[in-house]
Order: sequence, then C-alpha cells, then structure tokens
Amino acid sequence: MTSASTQSLASIFFGIYAKRAARNRLALLIGAVGYLAMRSIMPAAAQVTTQTNTQKTAIESPTSQLALPIIGPLSKQTMSRMLLTDAARVGNSTNRVVAVGDRGYIVYSDNNGESWERAQTPPNLPLLTAVFFNDAKTGWAVGHDSLILHSVDEGKTWTQAFAAPTEQKPFMDILFIDAITGMAVGAYGAYYETADAGKTWASRKIQQEDKHINSMIKLGDNQLLIVGEAGTILKSMDAGKTWAAVSSPYKGSFFGAIQAQDGAVILYGLRGHIFRSADASLGALTKIENASTASIMGATKLPDGALVLTGLAGTVLISRDDGRSFKLIPTPSTKAIAVPLMGAPNSILLFGETGVREILLPSANDSSSMPSSPKAGDPKLPVADNVKK
Repeated sequence: MTSASTQSLASIFFGIYAKRAARNRLALLIGAVGYLAMRSIMPAAAQVTTQTNTQKTAIESPTSQLALPIIGPLSKQTMSRMLLTDAARVGNSTNRVVAVGDRGYIVYSDNNGESWERAQTPPNLPLLTAVFFNDAKTGWAVGHDSLILHSVDEGKTWTQAFAAPTEQKPFMDILFIDAITGMAVGAYGAYYETADAGKTWASRKIQQEDKHINSMIKLGDNQLLIVGEAGTILKSMDAGKTWAAVSSPYKGSFFGAIQAQDGAVILYGLRGHIFRSADASLGALTKIENASTASIMGATKLPDGALVLTGLAGTVLISRDDGRSFKLIPTPSTKAIAVPLMGAPNSILLFGETGVREILLPSANDSSSMPSSPKAGDPKLPVADNVKK
C-alpha cells in the first residue's frame, strides 16, 4: 500500500461518507488507516483508491512502520503511535487491561496503564476491532477477515478460533452470555454464533437488510441489544434465538449502547447523537442534548455508576445522573478516542488514534469543573489541566 498523505480521522470519514462502506463504526475508528480498512468491505472496483472531495488518497497506518517485539514490554513512545480500537478489563478484581487494534496488535497492562506489554498472537493478523472477557481467564477478540481470537490466560496469549476472509465481512463486536454461548457481529449484517464455547461458529441472518451491526450488549436475563447502521436497533428476549426490530428515533448510525446503573439504556452514535430509554423495554427513546457534535464511538460505566462516552475530535463526555445529561470534559487533543476505561483511582484511560492516554476525572460534586492539580512530586504532571502523561 502506498501513502500519498496523512489526514485526520474526521477528514477521511466525512470525505467518503457518501460511500455505503464508510457508514459504520469501523470507518470512524480507523481514520489514519481508512483506506486499509475500507478496502476489505468495498467492492473490488472501489479498492484501488478512496475518493475524497478533492483528491484520491491511500492512507498509511500509523503503526505500519513500528518495529514491535513479538512479545514483551513496549515503550511509551511505541504505545503513543499505536492505533487502538477497543479495550477491556479482565474480571472484576484484577488490574489487567487488554487492548486491541491495528495490524492485529494486542497489548496488556497490569498496573492501570503505567506500562504495557505485547501479547503473543498468531503472525500477520488484520485489524482487530473489539475485545471481550467473559470471565477472569477467558477472552475473545474479533476483527477483519471475520477473525475470532481466543485467550485462556487473561489475554497474555491468543490463538485463532475462526476466520472467513473470503466473506469480506469484518467483525465489529463479540459477546458471550455464558461460558458456551456467544455471538460475533459485523459488517453487512454478519452474525455468527457458537453454542460450544467457540469450538465451532455458524452464520445466521437476523435482519432482512444487510445493514452493518456495530455493537451488541446484554441488558438482563436473556435480553440482548444490537445497534448499527442507519438507525438499526434489534432486541432479543430469548438470549439471541430470535430478534425483533425496535422503532428508531434516528436514521443515522448508532455505534454502541450502554446500560446505566438505574437500568436505563443509552444509545450513542453519529454526530454526537445520544438517546436514552428509561428502562430496557426501549419503549421510548428520548434525545439527550450535549455540548458535542462529534460522533461518539465508545462508552464505559465507572464503579460509582458514572457514564463516560468518547469519540471523534478528542471528545469525552460524563454523566452522573444515569445518562439524563452529559457534560464535556476538555482534553487537549483532537485525535479520535475509540473507547474509555476506568484507570487508576480518579482517572480514565482513553484508547484510540494515539494509543492510550490518561486523564483525571472531574469532581463528583461538579462534573463541569476540572480537577485540582496533583501534589508536588507526582510524576504524572497534568497537560491542559486534566491530562496525565
């Protein structure tokens, strides 16, 4: 692949938004590798170049020139140049964080992001888009080529469980509802399921059209939710056996959903759109106004119940009222943030276009105010008030 120039994630996305292949979470997460990702789900004739409003360009991955060890410690400089698309904590009582991203890289930290190591994976992997742990040992990661990876040692080593590169349907998310039952979803309506703990995977069609499925979450006993392209909302009341469409208040794409501590469900997506249902019935979805118009890509729920959303243009939003309102947390970067995750006490890890960063949380008493400066001698000096490096 050649590289004519390097553009921001936002300029790449909006330049090719008219193309159907760009209307999904993948197109947004990988602005710096837009061409690399798009060509796997574009028709063959469209794979030569990507047309923007003013030029044709192929974008080089920010990690394409990195020389990473096969396994082992990674420098802070290396981590800052990685494109990371998702991250998860392993179990409820461990400090291990596992993140996935460009070129199949998987990294993990045992000290809340202070230092990172590269996990052992099969060679020559494609872009990974999601990671999920269904217990303290067992993890799953998915990505391009309909690839599914499996780990049984807290994300330290990974093996291939499934792949279907000829299908040209990148997976966007994976979820296990128990030790043996799981689903992987993705582009063009891809929906694969396993009933034997990932030993075998079978494809099934769950919607009439082939709209991209961007995310899937568990709402409660046997209740599952899917969101995706063009306002797609699907719900299952029987652990995925059957799916029914939910009336959508928005025709743009949803990139994810999260359930608040009070049971409310928050959907988020394109151009900063956020919708809230007071409960898992999704009977009435109310639009939540917020200070950002940047597309929202990821979310996490903090131990105290606060919700954090992140997205393009360095957007970070926080809610301390179960998603009824969100306030903007300023950050000094305009680089895309794919997903947030709880870090050390009073901080959030942000994963995205510049690897992983850490910011301090605003005061719980006033989420619009910035936190106070750290004590003298703290090695994590703030940048633009709340960024730790």
